[in-house]
Amino acid sequence: PSADTKTNMKRFRLLSALLAGVCVYVCISLSGGKDGFFATSQLQEQKRILSGKTEEIQRLHDSLALEYTALEKDPDVIRAFARKLGYVQEGEKLVKINGLVTASDYVFDAGRAVKAVDPFYLPEWFCKLLGVMGFALVYGVELVRDLRHWLFERKRSTAVKGIPVYDLPQV
Repeated sequence: PSADTKTNMKRFRLLSALLAGVCVYVCISLSGGKDGFFATSQLQEQKRILSGKTEEIQRLHDSLALEYTALEKDPDVIRAFARKLGYVQEGEKLVKINGLVTASDYVFDAGRAVKAVDPFYLPEWFCKLLGVMGFALVYGVELVRDLRHWLFERKRSTAVKGIPVYDLPQV
């Protein structure tokens, strides 16, 4: 092979190994890296759980806000709550029945705090290490292939073809 062909083979070996290393790095980063598909799916699941809790708290807030407004402005609601608390107007008689659960016994439960959890992902150094290993593997394979090609060419070029010509001294 000519010198130009050898240079092109070296270039191809290096470029193909670099391409393979970059492709391995990108694939690993996209699937398992910090911003990869696996971490994103974990974050989406957390978002779904948190938005469900947020909707629950919003419904509770709306209910309490409505009750607050009614207690603030509606005299009939104020009277009803006053009676539940044991207050009576003049001329009224109060009868208490023990054992019945009243609405005032209801405790509003806001739930417990739900904190976001950091998703599991492959660290950046690990993704880069796998990319370098992919580069080294492909470069090694290309190097062995070129070495085998070079050895095969060398054996073939030493074989005698056609009629041998001997160099004899001239008399």
